[in-house]
Amino acid sequence: MPAPFFIVGNDRSGTTMLRLILDAGPDVAIPPESMYLTDFAPVREAGGPADAGAAQALARQVWEHPKVALWELPGGAPAVPLAGDPQTWFRFAMEAPFSAYAAKLGKPGWADKTPHYVHHVDYLLSIWPEARVVVLVRDGRDVALSLKRMPFGPNNAWAAAQWWARGVRAGRRAAGRHPDRVTLVRYEDVVADPEGEVGRLCAFLGLRFEPAMLDLERVDRSRIVPDQASWFPTIFDGIGSDAVERWRREMPPRDQRTFAALAGDELAAHGYEPGPAEPVSPRRARW
Repeated sequence: MPAPFFIVGNDRSGTTMLRLILDAGPDVAIPPESMYLTDFAPVREAGGPADAGAAQALARQVWEHPKVALWELPGGAPAVPLAGDPQTWFRFAMEAPFSAYAAKLGKPGWADKTPHYVHHVDYLLSIWPEARVVVLVRDGRDVALSLKRMPFGPNNAWAAAQWWARGVRAGRRAAGRHPDRVTLVRYEDVVADPEGEVGRLCAFLGLRFEPAMLDLERVDRSRIVPDQASWFPTIFDGIGSDAVERWRREMPPRDQRTFAALAGDELAAHGYEPGPAEPVSPRRARW
């Protein structure tokens, strides 16, 4: 059975596309975003669960989490092992919904795609030391344009640049701390060479690569939560590069300069051309 892995990064960086590609393979099932793993971090930080009874209560809480409810799992939370320790019980409770989801789809392994976990990689690896992490990076200016259509996230270049820079810095730091467990991949490289990049990722993750995994046109559309379907209007059209460097055509020049001023170093570090930067006045910074 393959070790679990996590797809993380800034929202609107192609993490859903990568999730659907890897989920289409024979080895792992990847449910919609979990979100709950960090919700229960205080339990672990407090040294819990203290015993099997507390672990069973925790497992029920996890099973009834609103995000897990979207996975439509059969039955209730499984029984936790009576013999164990806080670390073993906590891992069991966190992992149970993923295992059930994989079993429902007849897959031997599971993985997760939750972008905001890019800020919590150390926490994930403390629970699953054998896990791997894929940090997906996309040009922040294209990310900013995409976010403007979403009901969440920063909606202007000033805020988006700083938010994006924090995310990519977190991903680079995680890769530096765990070079054998964390890999960085650019969205632009995946869409330019899907077979090569996905094949490389599968080798890193210990998965079998099959060319059919790249046929997003054939993916089961129910893999997307119904109330989020409008967020991905073209995802089932297939892998393409139409959205690459959209910022050159659609982002106002002043926004481009603002983004370069606030996140130029991070753009350059990931191989993107920052472009000219607009000096940020103290007055604007206060705004």
